[in-house]
Amino acid sequence: MKKTIYLLIPVLFFLMSCSTEDCHECHIAFMNASGIEVEGEIGEFCGENLEDVENEGYHLDNDLVVGNDIIPAGHYDASEIHCEEHAH
Repeated sequence: MKKTIYLLIPVLFFLMSCSTEDCHECHIAFMNASGIEVEGEIGEFCGENLEDVENEGYHLDNDLVVGNDIIPAGHYDASEIHCEEHAH
């Protein structure tokens, strides 16, 4: 039984690390009226959803308040969406 547990630990670690590698936090890079970039967090995206938001952009349903700035609701192109570095 002990041997089985010791063999399962590396397998479980591998499966857990694979499932988290495809997820990244993303934000909208919005230029406010003063020309300063404001970063509005839009959440974590994984797998195909991550690819979609990076390739097709993101639709913000409601205004997003970031400090004293408001990122207005609407569609943001992929060039305005930034996610953590990852390999594709």
